[in-house]
Amino acid sequence: MALLADNNFHVTPCQTADSLLEEARQGHPDLALLDIQSTTFDAIEIAKTLAERPETSDMAAVLFNVDNLPETFERAISAGVDDIILGKTPGEELMGRLRPLLRLATMRREVTHRVELAREYGAPPTDGLSETDNAPFNLLHVGADSNVIASIKDAFERTGKNCRITSTPNVDTADAILGGDFFDSCFVMLDDDDISFIDALGFCSRTRLNPRLFNLPVLLVPSSTHLLDTAEALSAGATQVIELSDDATSLSSSLVLLSTRQRSRWQISRLLNATKSPDTTDSRTGAYTFDFMKSRLTSLLEAARIREKHLTLVFFSFPDAHTVAEQYGQTAGEHLLRQLAGWINAMLRTEDMIAHYTGHDFCIALPDTPVDEALFVMNRISGVLTYTDFALDEVYQPISISVEFGLADNEPGDTTETLIKRARQYLD
Repeated sequence: MALLADNNFHVTPCQTADSLLEEARQGHPDLALLDIQSTTFDAIEIAKTLAERPETSDMAAVLFNVDNLPETFERAISAGVDDIILGKTPGEELMGRLRPLLRLATMRREVTHRVELAREYGAPPTDGLSETDNAPFNLLHVGADSNVIASIKDAFERTGKNCRITSTPNVDTADAILGGDFFDSCFVMLDDDDISFIDALGFCSRTRLNPRLFNLPVLLVPSSTHLLDTAEALSAGATQVIELSDDATSLSSSLVLLSTRQRSRWQISRLLNATKSPDTTDSRTGAYTFDFMKSRLTSLLEAARIREKHLTLVFFSFPDAHTVAEQYGQTAGEHLLRQLAGWINAMLRTEDMIAHYTGHDFCIALPDTPVDEALFVMNRISGVLTYTDFALDEVYQPISISVEFGLADNEPGDTTETLIKRARQYLD
């Protein structure tokens, strides 16, 4: 617990199943860390209960202290466990495993509440996160050693899933393959001939710099003769480093868990896109209407207050859009606004939300995001837009624009109006 507290986690210890489930219901935590060795509760049954109850289904469930993976694996997957931590995991690696799950919990909450709100606005109903995607999981295997493939396919089949594995001998060919297809996960097997540790680090870095591949799980599997710095690998963008066992159990289970999580992200993205309807979307820009945004902000503020979380609101203003409309016509001005909304949306996270405020201004809500992190991201977006030459219909020269933005974090006692006012104070 000290390690978690040192990394800014608020930790509530629970000794019984009843106390844990009650804390989950009332405290709305992001994550349940469940000790498989506990003598007072069945960790896997608790994970299953959390996943089945609507009020706790957004939580991420993690089993730790696992020392018998084959015995635990199938039950854990069936129960909806999000990750399995083997034995004593080093602190830095543990934090690297937990932080993505915090974001996953945020994404689950956002899709649940935004879909519910969109229905109130007349958006067509969806099946929610319980819908299944029966397409086989798509995995990329990088390396010459193909002996593990049968074990990996067997692990997927034992949990009722199918997978398709594409193999390629080195990271150069892997880059090309990733550019032409969508994958649920990728595993790189280092060897003495074709893939060195440096090659693997470069591959991880390139993957993380590609917006389309940023969330792709990448596992590194060192050979018996490779010396591999796990901390350096994680820093370069590797999701996990897995030492290969005789039966490839650790590798197989990690690929099942991470592929399932990646598929869940795609599903959440599709469900959020489905909330775009004529009643929730601004026809000029393709962003949400500000009326829909304000309705969502009300519940986001309340959730941030209850859960003691951050909520940052950002306003972008593009004063040059008015000049473009005057100089090149209304159609060009509208085309620019739609492009700006699209560019911003492409640089936001899945759970973030962009709405057209008025005229040439847009509003962005960033749940579970402190203002300093939001400022970093908004500066990056502002820089990209400032140095982009936009191509507009019937305008035969590139168009550049200036960018202004203001932002504010939630404060105790905030209403939607007070948060909006603070975020816009340097723009109005």
